Amino acid sequence: MQAAKPLRLLSIVLWLLLAAGCGQMPERPSYPGPTDPEAARAAELLRSGQYLAAADIYRQLAVRATSPAQRAQHLLSTAEASRAGGDWDGTRGALEQLATMPLGSDQALQMRLLQSEVLLQERRAADALDLLRVWPGPGAPPDLQIRFHRDLAAAYRQMGNLLETANALQAIDALQTDHQQRLETQTEILRTLALLNEQALTDLQPSPPGVAGGWMELALLVKQHGNNPDQLVPLFADWRQRFPQHPALPGLLTNYQQQLQGQLQHLSHIAVLLPQSGPFAQVAAAIRDGLVISRFELPEDKRPELRFYDATDPVGIWPLYNQAVSDGAQLVIGPLQKQGVAQLMRAGQLPVPVLALNQVEIETLPTPDLFMYSLSPEDEARQAAERTWLDGKRRPVILAPQGAWGDRLAAAFEQRWLSLGGSLAGTGRFDESSHDYTDTIEQLLQLDQSNARHRELQGWLGRNLEFEPRRRDDVDAIFMAARPVQAQGLRPQLQFHHAGDLPIYATSASWVGTLSATQAEDMRGIMLIDIPWLLSSGPGDTRETVAQYLPNSGSGYGRLYAMGMDALRLVPHLKRLQSSRYESLDGSTGNLYMDETNQIHRQLIWVVLDTEPRILGYAPRMDLQQWGDAGTDPGAPVVDGSAPSP
Repeated sequence: MQAAKPLRLLSIVLWLLLAAGCGQMPERPSYPGPTDPEAARAAELLRSGQYLAAADIYRQLAVRATSPAQRAQHLLSTAEASRAGGDWDGTRGALEQLATMPLGSDQALQMRLLQSEVLLQERRAADALDLLRVWPGPGAPPDLQIRFHRDLAAAYRQMGNLLETANALQAIDALQTDHQQRLETQTEILRTLALLNEQALTDLQPSPPGVAGGWMELALLVKQHGNNPDQLVPLFADWRQRFPQHPALPGLLTNYQQQLQGQLQHLSHIAVLLPQSGPFAQVAAAIRDGLVISRFELPEDKRPELRFYDATDPVGIWPLYNQAVSDGAQLVIGPLQKQGVAQLMRAGQLPVPVLALNQVEIETLPTPDLFMYSLSPEDEARQAAERTWLDGKRRPVILAPQGAWGDRLAAAFEQRWLSLGGSLAGTGRFDESSHDYTDTIEQLLQLDQSNARHRELQGWLGRNLEFEPRRRDDVDAIFMAARPVQAQGLRPQLQFHHAGDLPIYATSASWVGTLSATQAEDMRGIMLIDIPWLLSSGPGDTRETVAQYLPNSGSGYGRLYAMGMDALRLVPHLKRLQSSRYESLDGSTGNLYMDETNQIHRQLIWVVLDTEPRILGYAPRMDLQQWGDAGTDPGAPVVDGSAPSP
């Protein structure tokens, strides 16, 4: 048993590196036995963790080598020791010298793995995958085969392809013989697949399911019932009957749950800072009701106490927070207004964590205990830009209302679009109080220029000419920031002005979650994103069930009820989400994940509006894609119209 402990520690380190999304350091390679005192000293330095000192010795041995084979082996050892010590320049230097040297098949594989690891460290996952397309033969040493698949898993994870990441980990499991190492690898497989949302785990099931499908079904079980081990045990037994030959080890679920529980926070007393009067009272009331509903979803012995504080005056948030802490709060949900969140941001170190229900501009790194969660319309505009890009469009125009809200959405779309490497064809701003958008549309599509040319030509010829105006032909999509009334008017007018062939992308602000017959006719074909709770059913979370307790949950405040439900669900998972951008939580308001500044983002569902809106599913998370922020081609809570934004 003593020998298993170092292996377990090594596996845990490998999991943490993989979960962090960086270029992983694979399992330490075996080094050839030393044949002279200097090589023996380098080997001893390696064993003691003094990698860079060992690299220096190997580098000198390479210079003094009397044969090409010796020099190549010493250079490989130099590259390995430099990589282990974090000296990537040293690794690159040794690999450059090896590039023109004759190598044996195992040495060539080892060099290729080192090259891929350098690329992963540089976050060039696509280039690393190119190197890893040729798999090692069955005759390659097992440690190099395992290392190959670890690098493959790391590359797919950097690309955001969690399914292929899990497939590579399954290949590692098939190669390993040590029980503890297999247990850690299988836990890694399960955790990786559990990062997929439930819809993806269902839709991507292979047929027949086989080993991979069995893993996906098991991941779906732990996502749905992982917080209740008593429910999971009989379900796992049933799963085992359906997959009797599956390689999952008997202790897997216990190991998985131990790791998961180690990252979860179990709190018994939570303070909630929400305004109880003033312009945001209705918003706060909807969030409060969602919190209460979410609490009653929990088993009775796991329901935290929720103590509500009146945070109507955002100036007094800091003393109110301190009062909640004095009353025994282990975590604070709120405040709602930006001014109050900014106060806590400036406070620095916080005695207990805060899940703020809005987000503010971050000027410096925030305190690690301040988390920000909101139904950000800017996030939706950025996701609309990503969807437009993924659909192959490259010259969109923006249609947005005049005013601050239109400014924010237009700027968010444009900034994300430019970061992807695209260029805008133009921006049109319309009067939100008007129902006639002719002037804006004609200018944006340059129909006014076409009309002007027609009038000029008639003037020259002195007679009337048959004429149909032509819009500009360099536009291939429209991003529309609009409320439901404007969206219903804009699409028919775009069709009238010869733009009916252009796809329209919008945010959830363009509808309330349902369409009347007239709205469906006028808005048919618009693509927009919205929260899962309005579009699909989840366990214990259907709109029909909640409507029994909250009759107004189908109104324009429905998204805020869902926000309250998710705010409480997020609490146990904050540290887990903070540990890695790859961690996520299936929520009513989206697939929730956290960035490096502790802001929680929502991966939303795309839908095409029609009499019966057609769900397209989640779009890929481009923040996980290598090219998502590189500009290269791969491939305030929202209150719907009537209430003010905090």
